[in-house]
Amino acid sequence: MTPAVNFVVDRSSAQMARLRAVSSMDDCFERAPDLAAGMSAHGDLCWCLQTYLILAEQGRLNVRCSNTLHRDAINIVHSAHLARIGGSADAFVVCARADFPGRRWAHHHLVQNRLQAGAGATYLPLWPQPRLRKRNPERRGVERVAYVGQTFNGNLALSESQWRRAFKGVGVDFVVPDPSAWNDVSELDVLIGVRSFDRRTYPGKPPSKLINAWLAEAPFVGGYDSAYAQVGTPGVDYIRVETLEDAVAAVDRLKRGPQDYRRFVANGVARGRDFTQERVSALWVEALSGEIAERYDRWLRREEFERARFHVLRGIGRVEVRSRAAARRIRYALGA
Repeated sequence: MTPAVNFVVDRSSAQMARLRAVSSMDDCFERAPDLAAGMSAHGDLCWCLQTYLILAEQGRLNVRCSNTLHRDAINIVHSAHLARIGGSADAFVVCARADFPGRRWAHHHLVQNRLQAGAGATYLPLWPQPRLRKRNPERRGVERVAYVGQTFNGNLALSESQWRRAFKGVGVDFVVPDPSAWNDVSELDVLIGVRSFDRRTYPGKPPSKLINAWLAEAPFVGGYDSAYAQVGTPGVDYIRVETLEDAVAAVDRLKRGPQDYRRFVANGVARGRDFTQERVSALWVEALSGEIAERYDRWLRREEFERARFHVLRGIGRVEVRSRAAARRIRYALGA
């Protein structure tokens, strides 16, 4: 029997009191819209709260949501949150890495890129964008290209102004929607997801932007991210580019070739069926009731060993966290 699963969020007691009245994703948007909106930007809400709400509504697993670790459950904790709280020798912890480092004292990891998977680490695609609004099927032509995401953290190659100038030359507007509108693709025609123009593969990044484009029924232009190639096929269900000029030319071809546009949309729709909320839910249930439950059972049966393991690896982990923080301060001081 699968043990209880406790999704741990980095929220105050007052916020938890509000969440206890929430029973589903839709309910969260109605009763706690600020927390619901945070699912697009905050790791603990995206990986933990969102997963809890979806799985709780389905009722296939015994799930909880709290702001503390539980001794009698599998605890799912976002990596950044786990680095702050440290964990406990009395709690079984699964670290949701997202864009952050693994925490060696965790008992298992959830990762968002297949290159990170292996012994002790399970790949799970991120949930589709909540309340995603598809491109309006009544739109004709290609007038507006968008990057949907944060631009200040290196996830978009070049600057917004460079992209705008480049697309202006082919009569297309380049826009970056406000985070509050990341779910709304209704008035967008092509989505961009290029982190750099140097063929870097970003082995820790997810394929979320591509998957959301498929589900929104909009063509996607991306870079050489390994995650894109893991789930899609360049030239079939998305367009891969190496330069800004390539990106502009690709969008211009879609603008001039409606048949190509429809082909990329149709192929994306077909691939997107593997990444719906229902499909991702099944993957979560499979992981939690399979290899993670088995690791939890071993943890229960090896109390002394697991306690010693935690204290040794937590000590090493503290050093790693401090070293990374010091390195960030040095880079900031040097203006890097």
